[in-house]
Amino acid sequence: ILLHKEGTEAGTLVSTNSLAAPKDSRKAYDRGLQALKKNKTDEAGREFEKAVELYPNHAEAWFELGRIQATRGQASVARQSFNASIKADPKFVSPYVQLALLAMESKQWPELADLTDHAMRLDSFDYPQLFLFNAVANYNLHKFDLSERSIKQAVRLDTQHRFPDIPRLSGLLLLQHKEYSAAAEQLRTYLKMSPDSEEAPAVRAQLREIERITTQSAAKTPQDQ
Repeated sequence: ILLHKEGTEAGTLVSTNSLAAPKDSRKAYDRGLQALKKNKTDEAGREFEKAVELYPNHAEAWFELGRIQATRGQASVARQSFNASIKADPKFVSPYVQLALLAMESKQWPELADLTDHAMRLDSFDYPQLFLFNAVANYNLHKFDLSERSIKQAVRLDTQHRFPDIPRLSGLLLLQHKEYSAAAEQLRTYLKMSPDSEEAPAVRAQLREIERITTQSAAKTPQDQ
């Protein structure tokens, strides 16, 4: 059971600014959500555009518009929409998560570290992926201590085991310390969760290398060691 401290964080799952939107903007936003449920993304996009035109501080409409743009591969305009969402409501956490995804896809590690550092301060409980993204950024920046700290928090928060990259990165960090048995266990967990991923062949190769190292180590005589 995870306990969530009250009053220690400023972030919100729902934008309070959006709740203050005028009637016409709220109606356009609701129509956009209904269109999304029917997979009518073009229609949804038009409704979200109408919602922010009627009320530029409609953070949730900007957020949904950005998500549609991101799925279309329009990363630049999606970033603009997510940033507009944050400008409208800096405490609304969801657009930070989406910006972090875009930064990770483009391997912008310093940007990803900064984004997730800020978002984790806003909400240190509801988004285990933020800690994963932060750990990935710091791993690639060779800040392994920071990466380990974030991945441990990601493990703690991901109680439903929704993010297979958490055990994968945990395994890579354990390899830094030559903790081969524990690293192999984490990498096997990754393969159980995501056996057909693009990274799976590389992970299997890492497991074979770990097995080779541990076999050679076990074969050494005390004098050799």
